[in-house]
Amino acid sequence: MYHRLGLAHIRRPLCLLPGLAVDLSLTACGVSFRDSFDGGEVFKGMSLLGDRRPGVEMTLDVSVSQVYPVPLRVVCYYEDSDRLTEDQKQMAFEERSTVIGETTLEPAPDRRPDEEAPVQALIYRFSIPKAGRYFLACLTPAAAENGWGMPVTIKE
Repeated sequence: MYHRLGLAHIRRPLCLLPGLAVDLSLTACGVSFRDSFDGGEVFKGMSLLGDRRPGVEMTLDVSVSQVYPVPLRVVCYYEDSDRLTEDQKQMAFEERSTVIGETTLEPAPDRRPDEEAPVQALIYRFSIPKAGRYFLACLTPAAAENGWGMPVTIKE
């Protein structure tokens, strides 16, 4: 199941990600739950490949479109939602999470609003050291409402 991060988390930051992978009541916070995701302005697709075991390399494949006339920074993170302290739960997701990878997309100054932007793949290889239930999300820090995430379980 994929989670699209919505604009409402800017007004209520504590609603953004704490427990997102398990709390279905967050739909009121601007988070939508679906079996598939047709994409948004920036994020077009996401898949995680590899054996989901501690320390084993996985590959995150994120499809994005650059639709803005300025450089666009895309960062992907993961966190272990079950092991967050109360202090960590009060922090923004990107401050308490582990970075998987980041890319700055070149500006698209000549793109017209009605023109479809080309899709490009961002590929990040990473591993998660411990078994647990994690939440993985990619977002654009300058406009965090452009975000997309998914739960990931790492088993022994």
